[in-house]
Amino acid sequence: MSHEVWGFQESAAFTRYNISMGSLRVQALTVADIGDDGLTNRFDDPHGYIARNDATWARMLRENPFAQPTDLAILLAVEEREGQKPTVVGRLGFYAGPGEIFDGTGGKKDFRTFWMDGFFLAEQHRSSGIGGVIMLQGVARCKSLLACGGPSADAQKLYKAAGLKEIGPLKRWVAFNSGVGPARKAFKNAALAAVAAPFASVAAKLLYATKGATAKPSRLTFKPVSTFSPTLDALVDQAATQPGALSRFPRDARTLNWAMKYRRVKGLEVYEGGTLTGYALLKRSVLDATQHGLGQIVVGALLDYFLVNPSRDNKRDLVLFTLGHFRTDRGDGDLPSEMGRVDVTEFQVFDADFDAICKGFGLVHAGGLRVLFRPAPTAPMTDATKWTLTHATSDMLLMTP
Repeated sequence: MSHEVWGFQESAAFTRYNISMGSLRVQALTVADIGDDGLTNRFDDPHGYIARNDATWARMLRENPFAQPTDLAILLAVEEREGQKPTVVGRLGFYAGPGEIFDGTGGKKDFRTFWMDGFFLAEQHRSSGIGGVIMLQGVARCKSLLACGGPSADAQKLYKAAGLKEIGPLKRWVAFNSGVGPARKAFKNAALAAVAAPFASVAAKLLYATKGATAKPSRLTFKPVSTFSPTLDALVDQAATQPGALSRFPRDARTLNWAMKYRRVKGLEVYEGGTLTGYALLKRSVLDATQHGLGQIVVGALLDYFLVNPSRDNKRDLVLFTLGHFRTDRGDGDLPSEMGRVDVTEFQVFDADFDAICKGFGLVHAGGLRVLFRPAPTAPMTDATKWTLTHATSDMLLMTP
């Protein structure tokens, strides 16, 4: 059944909006609608918006442990011109995932939400209203939505108009493993930056050593794994039964293994006194930080973590391990992100203990990701709802190298 929304005609399959430059429509595709080859051969894609929505993406979509065939997979803004192949001028992807909200009276409420992935719209169509139609479709089909990243001011307006509320932001703390980034920022001249970089590296090492950031973990040990055991799930579930449990978007072994299968992520089991006590995910990626004066740099991140005993000492060990790992890691050499040393180690955290630890170690606070959430009708939240969030919130778990 179709109905009018903001003057646009919305149907179960697509929304059409006619403008002078041609005809735009929003095409909704479910998990079941995505063929084995993905989308790359079905549309013209001059902006590269669906370049990664290939056969590998199609498999990843179907293998999501929380996906259902009728789940919305992607909304495409398509421009049709007579005699030509439909052209993608915008897109917004979705992945299903679990959530838990705790309140003072009703206890824990489980719900499904959808991670919003890659909202893009061509510049010439941003005043057409098609972006608002995409968001309306997403809300109507998914009910609950979750976004994490660095959305533009215009995108944030759309999100908030669609009922998403900010539950972040995360705080980004960075450590410099080489003097390349600081030297580039201080000296706009490339030759001068190259001369200054070794001296900046020595200064950074002395600072971190003085602050204790080069110490070894004293309580926790870390074991690399290629897959996580379902044993981990009991620990994740246990956290929901503890006093003061926080609302969260939990990740079980199936979710972590799914992410590790399709993304270059380093998985680690965390042990305390020989007993499994949690997990950590580390990731290398290439960041174009030219706008910040740093050029293109390799970033190593604590992407995700879980600790049964999230004491300050254990968090300190997690930070120390991550710093030490990326200080010496040289990558596998088969991807741009895996070549050579890591220039910057980053922590995106939502925790006062982590803030104090990172600041105490001499790390620099540099903004952070926004987290916006539209709760499910069956699991409402209030302003008093308290959350635990990590860098891997929403589709950031699947960030590309």
